[in-house]
Amino acid sequence: MKKLVFLTILLCSMLLSAFALQQSGPSTSFIDSLRNVFNTVKNDSLRARAALLIANQSMFEKKDSVTALRYLGEAQKLCVKQSYLKALYTYYRASHTFMTAGETNECQQLYRQAAVMLEKFNTREAYEFWVKAWWNYAMIIDHKDDRKSMVKIQIDKIIPAAIKQKDYNQAAKSYQAIGSALKEIGDTEKGIYYFKKGLELYEKYPLSKERHAISLLNLAREYVESRELNLAKSYLLKSEQILDTLKESLAHLNYGETASMYYCAMNDFPKALQVVEKALKIAERLNMPYEIGMMHYQKFNIFYSLGKYELALKELKIVMRDMPYDMTSNMQQIAKDLSNTYVKLNDYPNAYKWLGKHVAIKDSLAQAAYKSEIAGLETRFRTAEKNEKIMRLEFEQRQTVLQQKNQRLYNYILGIFSLVLLLLLGLSVYLYRQHRRRAQRDLELLAQQQELQVTKALLEGEEQERHRVARDLHDGLGGHLTAMRLQISSEGNQPVLDGIKSQLDQMISDVRLIAHNMMPENLSRSGLLVALEDLCTLMQHGTAVIELQCNGLSSTIAENMQLNIYRIIQELINNAIRHGNADQIIVQCLQNERGFLIGVDDNGKGFDVREVVEAKGGMGLKNVQMRVAYLNGKMNISSQPGAGTSVNIEINV
Repeated sequence: MKKLVFLTILLCSMLLSAFALQQSGPSTSFIDSLRNVFNTVKNDSLRARAALLIANQSMFEKKDSVTALRYLGEAQKLCVKQSYLKALYTYYRASHTFMTAGETNECQQLYRQAAVMLEKFNTREAYEFWVKAWWNYAMIIDHKDDRKSMVKIQIDKIIPAAIKQKDYNQAAKSYQAIGSALKEIGDTEKGIYYFKKGLELYEKYPLSKERHAISLLNLAREYVESRELNLAKSYLLKSEQILDTLKESLAHLNYGETASMYYCAMNDFPKALQVVEKALKIAERLNMPYEIGMMHYQKFNIFYSLGKYELALKELKIVMRDMPYDMTSNMQQIAKDLSNTYVKLNDYPNAYKWLGKHVAIKDSLAQAAYKSEIAGLETRFRTAEKNEKIMRLEFEQRQTVLQQKNQRLYNYILGIFSLVLLLLLGLSVYLYRQHRRRAQRDLELLAQQQELQVTKALLEGEEQERHRVARDLHDGLGGHLTAMRLQISSEGNQPVLDGIKSQLDQMISDVRLIAHNMMPENLSRSGLLVALEDLCTLMQHGTAVIELQCNGLSSTIAENMQLNIYRIIQELINNAIRHGNADQIIVQCLQNERGFLIGVDDNGKGFDVREVVEAKGGMGLKNVQMRVAYLNGKMNISSQPGAGTSVNIEINV
């Protein structure tokens, strides 16, 4: 045990020394230190780690894939019994495959396998390799246009783990990746949301300044593309403040491209060219081929916008020559740009040629399969050609083949004719059914309109009759009763007359109440709110208490609608008192932008809603339902025997 601890300490000290040499001198010293560990230490775990690091350094620093593969093989032999080291080996093997063969299916599966193998380990180092494995896997599937799966991995796996580990750099980086993916599929609004989520982390925590600047530039680019140039400028200025504190890096190149796009949008093409030229020199000093190609492509856009098509064509040719990644989407776009540029130069043969390549890239997989099939047919034909027996029967076979072709052609034509006939028949049936449905809908709509017209006529007739009877009661019978009382007041026999006067006063009060219920004058005179307050006061008698709660009632509601609302509430209060024997009633009226809401709740004896609805209710309930339907509203009744009643109505005002 002590020996193992000593060897571990020895390896760590040697690796630290090697790392120090790497920082201060050439990477050869670091690799030599690792080789010394691999050759002298006897512990298999330490030797395996050393072999993996040698393979990694050989691949990425020395570009020596042969040496890298040899040490990977050594590491594989030493990792057989240790699952964690096997997971690390799988990760390094995926990286080697990426560097030698690119984003192949094997590379993709190795990264995924490494991530799955590392999930059961809880150390910080295991997390770091796990998150890098998932990240690389996600980037590969993103480059294969499976952005939905990439976003799912970021949201479901990487971001929760990064936040749990307080790895806010990775979380912010993942938010930026999601934003870019959503932008690519055209969902700009959500893309900006995730860009800002990443930016929040960079501004909240002391994270990578370079990534912080890139986050600002991502937002600036979005606002340039959406032509919100003031916002784009503000983010560009913020990124400049950060970039002034950094050495030349990828963020400076990102700034050059984005600022150039901004100045192009402002039609300041000389400034755009100046910015991109400066970024191009930085990319050349940093020896970043892909970014160099991006800067040349931006120069192409500037020259194309200026109408300098010869210079634009020159930049496109440089992009084609130096672009390190032969991604289908890039080649497809470049072919399209070349075609457009040749059109501007009136070089139509080349324009046609590159347009054909643009289209051909889309069909590359199908074309490859087609070529493979042709090659197979050619091989079989040559084999048949060498066969003497087939040569003797060639004429007969040709006849047979011709007959088969004719038969296939006949079957093909018959099949197409049958398919067309079937489609026409299906289309006819579909159109007929659509016509029937449309006619049925028109009939139903007409019936509804007629029903509404009848309902409107009935309600208007009812209100007119109420108004007439109320006027007759008030002006006729009420007037006569008042005259009789005045006359009796002047006669003698005071005790008898007092009794008669009392009866007449009660009769006059009842007549006025009946007239008020039939046609409330204060509704047209003072408005709905006052009329409802008077109604609730008037209908309180005995132990019944009616509470009115109104909010937001407008005085601009049509008089006819106010009257119907008044009648609905009047009928619901009357039902609560007469049929429900309620002594506490709450009436609520609320008007907002969505409509007019009515609520009447009581503590009465309640009833079985289903039974009453199936029996089609009483006249009062029918009257309420008819008025609600007339106002194009909705009504909900909630009640149970012994539990009171709640009626809620929503009306479009």
